[in-house]
Amino acid sequence: MQEPITFSEREKTPAQRQELIDNARAWSVAQGAVPSVRAEALYARYVAGELTLQGVTEELRRQDAPRVAAAAAQATSGTSSTPTITPRRAEMQPEQDFLT
Repeated sequence: MQEPITFSEREKTPAQRQELIDNARAWSVAQGAVPSVRAEALYARYVAGELTLQGVTEELRRQDAPRVAAAAAQATSGTSSTPTITPRRAEMQPEQDFLT
C-alpha cells in the first residue's frame, strides 16, 4: 500500500497545486520551453494529489534518461555523420522555490 502524500502548506489543495503548476509553466514558457503532453499528464497527476513535485521531476528524468544517454553517447563518440543532437529541456522542471 502506498503511503499518503503530505503536501506543504502552499500546496495542500488542488487549487494551490494548480496555481504552482501554472506559475512554473509560465516561467518555463518565458524561457522558451513548452511542456510536452507527457509532462502535462504528470502535472495533472500532481494537481490531483497523486504525485509530489519531486515525483513529477523524477518521472520526467526517468523517462528522458534513454534519450539523453543516446544523445550524450553520440556527442562523445564523434563518429556519427549526422548532426549532434543536443538534449533539449522541453519539459518544465518544477523548482523548490515555488514551495518556499
